[in-house]
Amino acid sequence: MTVCIGAVCADSEGRPSGAVVVASDRMITLGRLIEFEHGVPKVSPITDRVVILIAGDGLRGGRLVRDLRNALPVSTVTVEAVATTAAGLYTIHRQQQMETEIFTPRGLTMQRYYAGVNLLPQILGSIDHDMMRFNYATDFLIAGVDDAGAHLFHISNPGAMSSFENIGFTSIGSGQLAALQSMIGFAHTPAKELMDTIFAVYASKRRAEAAPGVGYDTDIVVVRPEGMQRISGDVLSGLAELYKDYERPVSQELGQKVSALPIFTEGAEQGGETV
Repeated sequence: MTVCIGAVCADSEGRPSGAVVVASDRMITLGRLIEFEHGVPKVSPITDRVVILIAGDGLRGGRLVRDLRNALPVSTVTVEAVATTAAGLYTIHRQQQMETEIFTPRGLTMQRYYAGVNLLPQILGSIDHDMMRFNYATDFLIAGVDDAGAHLFHISNPGAMSSFENIGFTSIGSGQLAALQSMIGFAHTPAKELMDTIFAVYASKRRAEAAPGVGYDTDIVVVRPEGMQRISGDVLSGLAELYKDYERPVSQELGQKVSALPIFTEGAEQGGETV
């Protein structure tokens, strides 16, 4: 229950697909039972030019981020290499969770199951059904810049990896749909200017706050060839004022047009009859 957004855009020099902007709230979900606003940002640096964002179970996400950092080599790696490693860890963590939730309560192990231990067909069918439907309930966005440009990946159950650098944006979490619709409305592409993208991502996060489980605190990080920069609180306050100005004219204009409609005048329909 959250929203995380990533958008590939032009860098400071105007080169398409040269930078990436990410944003998230700070709503944390623990064990799919409790949600709360946390003081720690969800945007976690993996290298000096790659970040990861978590949607779903915060404890599971934190474990994968920790293991991902330990698994990467000390030398410089590409964004795709980081995403590929994360997808592999996702599969391992999911299997470990299945072992705990599906096999341990039955006094079994996954190894014994695949070794063909003698079980009733009904039990075998039940285990297979549970395994096929098991959802690790945690998604990740991996965004960054390397020598080939900016990249954006989504890691999801059961360890699938999808690239969104050609589309230019994506989102995860309960606010995903609202955020995607907003970015579509901004007609975002990887060629959009950096400053325009920062505002579009901020506005899309704000619009996603209407979805269940999306928090009101906002973090934005920009990753460029020069490195990454977290947007300061003062700049976020300025973006909030710009967002108010951006929304206000539309609301006023629509209000005036609605007021001009003959809703309560003679000839308007009421209860199926004309009054």
